[in-house]
This record gives sequence, structure tokens and C-alpha cells, in this order.
Amino acid sequence: MVRHALAAALPALLLAGCVTVGPDYHAPAQAPVALQGAAAPVYSAQAPVASWWAQFDDPVLEQLMHAALSDNLDLKVALARVQQARAVFVESRLDQAPHVTAAGSQDRRRQPDPVQGGARVSSETWQLGFDAGWELDLFGRQRRAAEAARADLDAEWANLVDAQVLVAAEVARNYFELRGTQKRIAVAERTLLNLRDTQALTETRWQLGAGSELDVQSSRARLKAIEADIPLLEMAQTQSRHRLAVLLGQRPGALDALLQPREVPAFARALPLGDTTELLRRRADVRAAERRLAAATARVGVATADLFPRLSLSGFVGFLGGDASGLVNGANKAWSLTPSLSWAAFDFGSVRARLRASRAQADGVAAEYEKTVLLALEDAENALARYARQQARLAIVAEQAQAARRAESLAQIRYREGSEDFLALLDAQRNQLAADDALAAAEATVNVSVVGVYKALGGWGQASASAPSVAVVEVR
Repeated sequence: MVRHALAAALPALLLAGCVTVGPDYHAPAQAPVALQGAAAPVYSAQAPVASWWAQFDDPVLEQLMHAALSDNLDLKVALARVQQARAVFVESRLDQAPHVTAAGSQDRRRQPDPVQGGARVSSETWQLGFDAGWELDLFGRQRRAAEAARADLDAEWANLVDAQVLVAAEVARNYFELRGTQKRIAVAERTLLNLRDTQALTETRWQLGAGSELDVQSSRARLKAIEADIPLLEMAQTQSRHRLAVLLGQRPGALDALLQPREVPAFARALPLGDTTELLRRRADVRAAERRLAAATARVGVATADLFPRLSLSGFVGFLGGDASGLVNGANKAWSLTPSLSWAAFDFGSVRARLRASRAQADGVAAEYEKTVLLALEDAENALARYARQQARLAIVAEQAQAARRAESLAQIRYREGSEDFLALLDAQRNQLAADDALAAAEATVNVSVVGVYKALGGWGQASASAPSVAVVEVR
């Protein structure tokens, strides 16, 4: 009987692994990217020599980056998802192999026995051995499931790399905004010193009869206006410090000592971009979208395989007897082999509906991929244009600040000499403060724009996670 069962199963064993139904996935072709903004004179084709933030030569920023990339909680969540996807993939590969489990059981019963005229008879059965089950993958259903799980793992890995790029960009952006706010506070405090000197001068001139109360009150009003702006700037400074602490996986306030005011000049060199034609391969979000498309395509194959029969083998090898004390001996050896065939012969409507659903899902994921590509190109072009315009604006604002400082100095001299009224001096001081504040903000914005460029380029030069290592059980 065993020989007949094996003979019946042999053709299926030979066929197993030879047929894989459903569409075979081919990654969408990606033509080289030509970014128009990369031709601007503020850029160079040279590649960054290290992680992009190292170009600022700021040890505090370097320390923040290393801490964030190791301790950020969003990255820990993304890493956990990679580990989960890896486990699912390994399990899906193991599903293609026979499953063998150790089993032991005792069956005690008392029931009527028709052979003995309906008398109640007690019986006891002991069983010890190994149960085995194996679904022969005749049409590739399990292979397609493993293919989908592998693509899911790749997508989660790309999501982890993308999260690293986003965290690095967020840390740098908040850092440069913090430094810009601190510089604006310094500008306001420096202006306050000048205004207090002017306030004392106007009061002295009024007391000597050379000035007016209007000058005194106007000076006082301007002084209080600047004092009222400083708490708002200090609040922004506190919020940036707290945000950076949380990005590093620490409690708000933990970095206050490290983030004391520090001069950070605007990036003033040609920004190295490297080879921008490989943008779509470098962007982790594009890679993740492509892997999700591969997974959706493989699941169409899983749904297609449900149209075909499934052949499974189950069996038992061990000992079977009525007494536990003598169970493990040659007389109680037992085995069984049970082939089974299942087919949705009268449920094709449901199977085809699931197949249509999986195809529609794959079409939707394909559209999402195309959308991700377009958004990546848009993001890169916008970031390049933003940085170039911000550099041009910074040059103009710097000239404006220089002219405003010169005008304030001349107005101060003329007012002290009595050849200019106070309102002219007040207007010059107002213009100087506005220009110096705009310059501090413009310098910070240029640095933030650098962050935007490298983020849009997929974290070019950023040290990222290596390829996933997956324990794979090959089943042929």
C-alpha cells in the first residue's frame, strides 16, 4: 500500500516547482534624470566627500547627527518593522518545506461495542511519534507568497533608509533654525544697547531744552517694541532645543547646555551635488514604492494559483499501542501516509473576485509608484531652485544690512550734531534692526536650503543602513 501511495504522489513531486502561475515582475525602467536646477552656478558636479552635514565643519551638529541616527525613536520603530518583515519572509520560505512536529497522545474511552452486543467496553490507546505535513507547491502559490514577503522586506528596509534621511534632515533643519534664532536674539540685544544710549541722549537733550518730549516718547516706544520681540524669539529658541532633544530620543531640556549660542555662518561655497542622474535610484522612498509594486504583483500570482488544485501530503511515524510501559518497542511501530487534493471547483466566482481585487490593488500600487517618482523629481527641482534663490537673496540682504548700518551711523552723528531731527535717526535705527534681523534669518534659511537639497537628493553622501541579511531556507 505504501508503494502504491508513493507511486501516486511521484508525478506530483516531479511537477512541484516546475509551474509558477501569475505575472512575472519586471521593475519599471528608470531613465537617467536631468535636473534643470543643477546647472545653476551655485552648484558643482563634485560629490560630497563625507556625510553631507560634515561640510559645515560644526562639531555640535556632527554630535547631534550621530546621536540621532542611533537613538531616534522613529528609526527604532522602522527597524522593528524591518525585523518583523524579515521574520514573515523567513516563515514564508519555510512554508515551502515539510512541517514536522513531535506529538504524543493518550486516548482513554468507555463506550458500547457493537461486536460484543452493545456491552460497554473500556479502551486505552497511546501514541508517540512525529506528524508531518507538506503542501506541494504545484502552481507556485507559496513561491509567489515568499516573493511578496521578500519584496515587503525590501520595502521596509528602504523605509528605514528613508527614515534615516528624514531624521538627519530634521535634525539639521532645527539646528540651523535654532542658530538663526539665537543670532536674531543677539541682534535684538545689541540694538537694545544702542537704543538705550539713544534714549539717554534724547532725555538729556530734552532736559537741556534742545529736544522735545516727542523725541523721548518715540525713543521709549521703539525701545519697548524691541524688548517685546525678544521673548518671542526666546520662545522659538526653547522650542527648537526641545525638538532637537526629542529627535535624539531624549527629554526636552536635555541638550540646553550643548546648544548654547554659537556662530554658524551661511554656506558660502559651490554646493557639491555629485551625479544627479541617479536620483531615482538614490531616493529610498522611490525604492520602497518599487518594492511595494513588486509585492503587489507577486500577490496577483498567489491569487491566480487559487484557481488550480492543491495537493498535500500528511503522515505519521512513531509508535502506537495500548500500554504506555511497553509503547516504544518494535511491535508498536506505526506509520501513515495520507495524500489529499483540494480544489475550488464550485467556488470559482469567489476565487476570480479575489484575483480581480489583487489585480486592481497592483494597478493602484503602480500608480502610487509613478506618483512617488514625480514627487521626487518635483522635490529635487524645488529644492535646487530654493537654494539658488536663497543664495541670491542673501547677497542682496547682506548689502542692505551694510547700507542700513552706514545710514544709522550717519544719522547718529548728524543727530548728535543737531543737524538732523530725531525722527530721521529713529527711522534709520528701525531700518538697521530690520536689515540685521533679515540677514540673520537669511543666513539660517540658506543653511536650511542646503539641508533641503541633500534631503531631496536622497541623503547624498549620508551613511545609511546596509542591505538586509536574511536567513533563507532554500526549497527546490
